[in-house]
Amino acid sequence: MSWLHNRPTIIVTGPKKGFVSRFFIIFSLFLCGARTKIITPNKPYDDLDMDGLLISGGNDLYNAFIEDKTCKLEDVISYKRDVLEYTLLNKAVENNKPVFGICRGYQLINIFFGGELCKDIRRDGYDYKYTPLPWKTISVTKGGILDTCLKTSNLKINTLHHQAVQKLPESFKLEAVDKYNIIQSISKKDENNLIFGVQWHPEYLFYKKQHLKIFKIFVDTVKSKLKD
Repeated sequence: MSWLHNRPTIIVTGPKKGFVSRFFIIFSLFLCGARTKIITPNKPYDDLDMDGLLISGGNDLYNAFIEDKTCKLEDVISYKRDVLEYTLLNKAVENNKPVFGICRGYQLINIFFGGELCKDIRRDGYDYKYTPLPWKTISVTKGGILDTCLKTSNLKINTLHHQAVQKLPESFKLEAVDKYNIIQSISKKDENNLIFGVQWHPEYLFYKKQHLKIFKIFVDTVKSKLKD
């Protein structure tokens, strides 16, 4: 099993539940050459060593972190998980480790670096479906990471969210938007590290080459940094 131990270790965060999404994330990372360490807020953890960090999707972020004065505290908040993931993200940034955020994880990255969120995009005639299947077309920004690696200007994605990035941090650049100009992907302007996120769930679309490539971008970057 030495081949497995030679793979980089990527911490994957998540909720107590969420087994299906976690399974497909682990499987996608495995296909791309990484092994995973699962950390959730409900179990004791003391080993936070990592080669890379993947912050997965799940419930809404705790509204107090979003600082939206119009929000009320909701039942869906996961305060402990938010604290855990902020802690891990801070550790990854301090140690110059690559980070990939999916849906909630992508939103958390945005908030961590000073961006803003829209609490609910389901208004003003916004065409919305809650499905893991690819139905919505987004535009990939020319010259970004997705454009360079996927070599496409359009991408079909799924949608399993209602919060969204409203304003990206100054240190980030736009990677993709939908037809309503809702931001769908961002990446940090940092030539020495890769920190990026996507609003959709590519793990449910691993069977499509373009979406598996997104995991490959991340894993290949983790591997390359181990050689530095």
